[in-house]
Amino acid sequence: MIIRKYGLELVRLKASHIEMIRHWRNDPKIQRHMFFQATITPEMQRRWYDSVNNEQNYYFLIYSGQEPCGLISISSIDFETRNAFAGLFIYDDRYIGTDVPVRASLTILDVFFSFTNLESIYAKVRDSNLVAHLYNTSLGFKRTKKIELGQGYEYCLKRENYMQATAMLHRATQQLYGNKTALEFDPQDPVDTELKKSFEASIVSLDMERLKGLEVI
Repeated sequence: MIIRKYGLELVRLKASHIEMIRHWRNDPKIQRHMFFQATITPEMQRRWYDSVNNEQNYYFLIYSGQEPCGLISISSIDFETRNAFAGLFIYDDRYIGTDVPVRASLTILDVFFSFTNLESIYAKVRDSNLVAHLYNTSLGFKRTKKIELGQGYEYCLKRENYMQATAMLHRATQQLYGNKTALEFDPQDPVDTELKKSFEASIVSLDMERLKGLEVI
């Protein structure tokens, strides 16, 4: 699955990517912001990938140009309670402080709030990660409770609050990059086939206003 929007490509994680992600995740500059801080082995990474390579979990490499610069996700989706969790990190230092993280976040939140039945998206942030606290707040996330034995906080973003909280960000981004959304699925990938079915089933029930600018391939 590939999402194209706001000048970026979000490419769903495949088995060929996971060793690179393991390297990123074990780097101290990323590791120190995570709740799980042990070194991840190749076997641990393979087991993790096998557990998330399904229609309840969407992990994407962020492309701004030819090389991936980070990872963004909507995971642990519960379609009955209409909840999920979001995650993001930028590995390539050249993109820290640019608008790429914001564009990636707007892209994934736009897609999952507009084209699925999700109503709430949660995020977990370590207490010491001040940048992430401010970043999540700027997107409309509200702090809900302490978690992980007091090591961090859980945040929640409601669908009805999202567009209002990000109105200025959306206007600025759409002026520069437009507002078209392309979803591309690999017909040779069994998981992608199931993901496409899941998205198409959700889209059928949506009103035309929310489907403006959407292309499914």
